[in-house]
Amino acid sequence: MISVILLSAGEGRRFGGKKQFVELAGKPLYLHSLEKVVGRFEEVILVLPEEDIERIKVQAGVQKVKGGKERQDSVLEGLLQAKGEIVIVHDCARPLADAELFKKVSQLDGYHGKITAVPSRDTLKEVAGDMVVRTLDRTNVWLSQTPQAFIRRVLLECHFKARNEGFYATDDASLLERYGYRVGVVEGSFWNIKVTYPEDLPFAEILLESMKRGTKEKI
Repeated sequence: MISVILLSAGEGRRFGGKKQFVELAGKPLYLHSLEKVVGRFEEVILVLPEEDIERIKVQAGVQKVKGGKERQDSVLEGLLQAKGEIVIVHDCARPLADAELFKKVSQLDGYHGKITAVPSRDTLKEVAGDMVVRTLDRTNVWLSQTPQAFIRRVLLECHFKARNEGFYATDDASLLERYGYRVGVVEGSFWNIKVTYPEDLPFAEILLESMKRGTKEKI
């Protein structure tokens, strides 16, 4: 059994408000991800701000769970409710993730977890203050995305260890790396952008319209 945990509990500090409820192409941001997984996986868990759980209506079979203070806390809340041997964790701030990507990343192939990621196209600079320190070799540098998939018991173990140590990571794969587990990679998509700032919304709208027209070209 595979469980999907959709993270939609953030405060949107950089966005200036709860971006998960902002409309993209006529529907709230979180709904784009939810529609990709409902009916495709046995269990779907939507993590929401506690104060919004009652007012948000979801399809039958979708479980609503209250989020925590930080992203990592919200993932743990979802994990504690999940029943699948494999869990897929996805940020609803990435509304353009392809439905097939969820299936693809869930095929762990002997790894304890897998991420979706894309190879860096840019020259990478290490900067201190306003000065460039050095140029980094981008050959083996990939940009991490979600969805990410894991053996549930392994991810749960890593979350408990991290909580005991007071350690917070920016994604779940970092926890597995920290505690010595093997993480694989599936090539994601440069279209799988993350909505972080208000100016990201118009860009996401343009990409979404292109995808609907079937004109998804490499960018």
